[in-house]
Amino acid sequence: MEYTELADYPLPAGKLTEWVPAVADSAWAEDPRGVSFTHEDHCSRGNDGSWIGTVFEIHRRYDAEAMRRTILSYVERHEAFRTRVEPDPTSGTWRRFTVPADAVRVDTRHEQKTRSESQVFEHLESWFADVVSPTLWPHFVMATVVPEPHIAASAPQQDKFLVIFAADHSVMDAYSQIYAINELDRLYAYALDGTEHALPEVGSYVDFSATERALGESLTTDHEAVVAWRDFLAEEDGRFPAFPLPISATDSSAATDLATRQSSVSSWLLTTEQVTRFNAVCRDAGQNMQSGILAALALVNARLTGEGTFRTIMPMHTRYAEKWAASVGWYVGILPMEIRLENARTFAEAIDCAAVGSNRYKGLAAVPYSRVASLLSSTEIPRFVVSYIDLRFLPDGEEWQARKGRALRSECHAENEVYFWINRTLQGLNISARFPSTDVSTTNVHRFITEFVSVMTTVISEPAESVDSLVAAAGASRH
Repeated sequence: MEYTELADYPLPAGKLTEWVPAVADSAWAEDPRGVSFTHEDHCSRGNDGSWIGTVFEIHRRYDAEAMRRTILSYVERHEAFRTRVEPDPTSGTWRRFTVPADAVRVDTRHEQKTRSESQVFEHLESWFADVVSPTLWPHFVMATVVPEPHIAASAPQQDKFLVIFAADHSVMDAYSQIYAINELDRLYAYALDGTEHALPEVGSYVDFSATERALGESLTTDHEAVVAWRDFLAEEDGRFPAFPLPISATDSSAATDLATRQSSVSSWLLTTEQVTRFNAVCRDAGQNMQSGILAALALVNARLTGEGTFRTIMPMHTRYAEKWAASVGWYVGILPMEIRLENARTFAEAIDCAAVGSNRYKGLAAVPYSRVASLLSSTEIPRFVVSYIDLRFLPDGEEWQARKGRALRSECHAENEVYFWINRTLQGLNISARFPSTDVSTTNVHRFITEFVSVMTTVISEPAESVDSLVAAAGASRH
């Protein structure tokens, strides 16, 4: 499973249909359940035109009415799609409004003519940017593309069509994006021919938000989580850690220019067999794959900078109860991450250092950082982020490749942000990244990723290799 921009996906030519949830104005009712601090901060910053989503094929006969029923069922299952917020004109606080499932309809706009591949992309890119917003409902829209039949009589015909949706981050996270492939496919099969979908019942993200809100409101400046964040940020004068290598010709990581377009890369790092072997080394050392990934990144940092301390921010899911497991919503917190290699001399010792770094702040992801930031009077946002997710056990994961499934994000503009999304899948280990569109940034991000592969393959082939040797292997390329 890759996480890329729509521009990197091979869209087909075909007939395109837009699917948009709609509700009568009179159906909305004010809801007393609190807006999460993360959601509130997202709305306050203004993120119009920024979206996340998913694209995949459904390998069944296309039926427009079955598709409509599928979307209605999806919206009914997840209350996140049936809620909106707006600022109170007097106090400025965010108020929530919701509608019942039976108040939602789905409007369509069907193109009679066939669009080319580039026309499909241009339309979707523009449409998603225009309609997705944290403050405008709906927060979720979908399109289908039915490919034109092959003209050649010898070409086999397949019952399949493409599904692409975009949503605002306030109602969706990475797990939600990926769960949607299995869920929408099963809901469509049920709508098309009555095949039982066997999907689990799910909790409401609106309920989760109210709980998170209450937790945030209970925090004070002397709470241990607030103190931990304050101390972590103090290491860089109140700022989040930066990518360890230069990302501009002047290395002006303190500057921010939202007009700077970010570049993207998606790359397969290790095969399934290599991942299995790397994981075995991690287990033999008494740790897990996540600690192994962090240890490898810390070693790359030491290789390229000579620094023994690696600092970043790590997103973590907050789906702590079973009812949230398949629920659509923004179930994500962030952790400060600091790994000190210190006197480690083997990979086993390095991975122990990574585990210590991970455990030091364990539990902080459950505390809404937006509330912490408010208590610290900070408006800073993360600059260098590393996400690691094991996707092998998500429903129908073995079918993602055949369905051409991919998680999507909109284009991004930021001068000093570097994000790594590292995913373990049934096909191997993948990294997706975004970074500033500069020659310096491009060179150094690719350099970092190349060294990341080098460290992991060295660990696989020589698990007892000393840290000194792992670091020295790239000594000539430092600085």
